[in-house]
Amino acid sequence: MNKEFKKTFLICLLAVLLVISNLVSAKYTNLMDVTVGVEFVTLPFTFLCTLLILNYGNKRNAYRGILVASVIQLLITISYAFVVSLGSQTLMPDKSIYVDMIFKVDETKILASVFAFVVSNCTLIYLYESFKEYGKELYGLVIGLLGSMILNSFIYLIISLKGYEPIYIINLLLGNIIISVIMVIIITTLYYILRDKEKVVEIKKMENPQNKDLSVEEVVSQNKKVVKENSQKKKITKTNENKTKNMTKKSGEKTTKTKPKKQNVKKSS
Repeated sequence: MNKEFKKTFLICLLAVLLVISNLVSAKYTNLMDVTVGVEFVTLPFTFLCTLLILNYGNKRNAYRGILVASVIQLLITISYAFVVSLGSQTLMPDKSIYVDMIFKVDETKILASVFAFVVSNCTLIYLYESFKEYGKELYGLVIGLLGSMILNSFIYLIISLKGYEPIYIINLLLGNIIISVIMVIIITTLYYILRDKEKVVEIKKMENPQNKDLSVEEVVSQNKKVVKENSQKKKITKTNENKTKNMTKKSGEKTTKTKPKKQNVKKSS
């Protein structure tokens, strides 16, 4: 599979995981005597998708994936709310109530989820790239994942559970922190297994600041182009030098031929 297909697949998977996480977010369970939402099964893997998109492409691709997933989630929510609001008919039994029971959405929770998703994933990209610049990729990965998951839970719980007892929110946040620590280990392992295993190529920084978001492939391609152009310039220069030498040599030979021969005059005795 080429990288373009991988990036497209991961962006689609990112949107699917976000939608599924919001569908199951109404259910809670107990873990280690603390309450946690069952979306922990799918939501943390959105961070893995973001990291892999960043690995196969660049920051621009990762931000684009986050935007696409958020727009898809909002479109699904708007479409579903509109369809459910339509009036019922009397000729056929209306079974939409069963669909509504399964896929019932709370618009406030959806908006909170999308906002938390965007902020936390952008924070992950920033932290990961910042540590990576200083050669601390593993630290950036662990700190970025842990911080982003906790930030996501905090934003979502504060907005969506406004009006609930603080002890209930603290209990859920504590449970999400425990889950986040476990998921960081899993996602870090999966990232190093699934990421691009090509050798890292050292590339000189380009003077043009617009190229700072280019992927390794694009930069290598540009460097090859520059090398090719330099090679052609060297060949042209060498050819011109050879021509100059040949012209100089021919002109020297011509001058030698045109020189008058010295006549030997015998001395009279």
